[in-house]
Parts: sequence; structure tokens; C-alpha cells
Amino acid sequence: MKKHSIVPAPVHQPGTRILTLSLAHFMVDLLGGTLPGVLPVALAYFKLNLGLGVVILTSMSIGCNMMQIPAALLDRHRRTPRLLALGLIMAGLIVLLAALPETTPFFLICLLMIIVGAGIAIVHPLGLRGTQHITEIAPGITTSAFMTCGFFGSAVGPWVSALLVSGFGLKGLYFLLIPTVLVILALRFTNVKLAVDHTAPANAEKKPESSATESPWSFSALMVTGFVLNTGTATLQNLLPTWLVSLGHELSFGGLNAMLFGAGSAAGSLSLGVLTRKRSPLPFILGGLVLGIPVLIAYLFLAQYRAACVLIFFAGMLTSSGFPILVALARNAKGRLALSTRMALIVGATWGFAGVMLLPIGQLAYRFGLGRVMHLSWIFYLAALIFAALSALRNRNRAN
Repeated sequence: MKKHSIVPAPVHQPGTRILTLSLAHFMVDLLGGTLPGVLPVALAYFKLNLGLGVVILTSMSIGCNMMQIPAALLDRHRRTPRLLALGLIMAGLIVLLAALPETTPFFLICLLMIIVGAGIAIVHPLGLRGTQHITEIAPGITTSAFMTCGFFGSAVGPWVSALLVSGFGLKGLYFLLIPTVLVILALRFTNVKLAVDHTAPANAEKKPESSATESPWSFSALMVTGFVLNTGTATLQNLLPTWLVSLGHELSFGGLNAMLFGAGSAAGSLSLGVLTRKRSPLPFILGGLVLGIPVLIAYLFLAQYRAACVLIFFAGMLTSSGFPILVALARNAKGRLALSTRMALIVGATWGFAGVMLLPIGQLAYRFGLGRVMHLSWIFYLAALIFAALSALRNRNRAN
């Protein structure tokens, strides 16, 4: 009896649970960030052009994000995260790029990316439900920690994969299996629980747990803002390494810049989670975009210089770091949608539609050049800023 009471105690600590969930998010997004980092090498190996490369990126994005809603419904009434490990295993299939022959049919590569994306899709909504089960910590903190680790995973994914491929060729991707297995084992031996699905009360916005969960926007406004914001981020994350290689930089430097952008997003997200714990998130999100857009524009004009990589870190910190706060706000936004549905929509659907936008963006890049198309990123951020500001103003006028 004494042994039974002592052994499980550590795994029930909220810090241990959020750490385990955050590590799972970090690892699955690192695997998802692998493709942009190795895309130039993969295109050369499979003898594909940039237009087809964007189709491959979009295939993963569709699998990753459009599948999050059905993935959220698979286990919506269970507290045990049985599917988290399965999602990591499926995401780990990205290493099969190293095993495919160079004559592999294009559609099989796309199919593999859809499967990888579906694995990522399983982890996101279930992981977010795990953070909702941790009631001992403010939801703004748990959501920001979870999302920040995902940002950081997406950040280091292109850099790590570029380093591995630069040193060992595509077979260097096999090294990613080691941390993947370790995270799966951590999920197995840590007693993570998921929040049971429920619908949001109609008056949820009147009883916020903190200022971080008091939404100045409706759920639909959060969705639109998230979609436009994520489209700008997806353009940068997926095309930045390839663009920098076209400017004459080495592949590892392209991965480094993608990592710095994601690391800036992660640092900004974690900071916003703390700052908005007892303050309204509105001025922080809008202010970050106002300050970050000029920094991003400056980077795009100076990217041929290696020292400009400092700017992309601050651009990520200011522009894309507000999305985890949008996710936290969606938890208690007004509406009757179930928790798993809201989490899948705000994360999956917004990123999914952003991924679909890569198709026309990629075609524009193929026709007019990557340099011009990269400027679409700050245009999307500007559109998100304008829409978010107008929506918040309209909601405030309605309340008055």
C-alpha cells in the first residue's frame, strides 16, 4: 500500500504532465518542420521542380491540419491519450524519404506526406485537451507552454534536418527516430490525462478565469484572424530555406534562419502567456504586429546579408507569437461548440487553410520568383492586424 501511494505521485504533478505534453508537441512539430529544411535536396534527388515541391509541402499541410477535426473526434470522450503515441509513430515516417528510390512516383511521395501530416494532426488536438485537464496552472500559461514548444519544434526542425542532410545525405534523417522513440516512452510512463469533451457555456465570456481567457473577439473572428496570421507564417516557414538557397546561401544557413524565426515565435509566445495572465491580450497582439511588420520588411530586403538573420528572430517574436493566445481565448469564446471541436478548428482548420494557400502561393513563386512572393508574408500579417483591430472595435461597440 505504501509503495502504491509513493510511485505514482510524481507523474501526477502538473509540471510533469505539461512538460510531457509539450515534449510530444515539440517532437511532432520538429518532424513536421523537417520537410522545408530538406526540400532543396529532396527536389534535386527526386528530380522535381519548385512547383511540385510546393505540392508536396501542401500535401503534408493538408494531412496535418485538415485531419485535426476528425482526429479530435476519434477519442473525444476518453481521458487516456492512447492515440498520442500513434501520432508520433506516423509523423516519424518522414524518415522514409531517405529510403525511397529517386524514381519513386510523385503521388507516392505526396501520399507519404499526407500520412505524416495525419500523425501530426492526431497529436495537436489531443495534446491541447491534455493541457485543459491541468487546472492547477492558469490556462494561458499551459496553452502558451504547449504551443511554444510546438513553435520551437517547428523552428529547429528545418535547421536540424538541414544539418543532418548536409552531413549524411537524406539517410541522416534516420537519426530523428531516436528522440521520437524517447518521447513515446515518456508518454507511456507519464500519467497524462485528457479533459473530457464538453461544450462552452453561453456566458463563458462573462466568467473568465483570467484576463488571458477573456476574449475581445468572437470565435469566428478568432478563426479568421488565425487563418490570415498563419498563412503569413506558413509562407515564411515553408519557403524561407529554399529562397535563401536561391540567394546563394548554403542549406544549413537557410535552416538556421527558419529556426531563428520559429525560436522568435516561441520566445514571444511564452512571454505573451506570462504578460497576458492578468492583462488584456488585445494590445499585446496588435502591438506586436504593428512593430513586427516593419522588421520583417527590412529582413526581406536585407536577406542577402548574413547578419540580417538577427532581424528574422525579432520578426518571428513580434508577428506570429500571438497565435497561442488566440488558441487560449478560443477555449472560452462564446459559442456551443465542444472543446475538442473548438481546439481542432482554431489549430487545425486555420493552419489547414493556410496550408492550402501554399498551392497558389507556390505557383506565383514558380512564375514570378520566390523573392517577390516572400513579401506576401507581411501583407498577410497586415491583413490580420486590420481585421483583428476592426473586429475587436466592433465587439466593444456591441458590448457598450
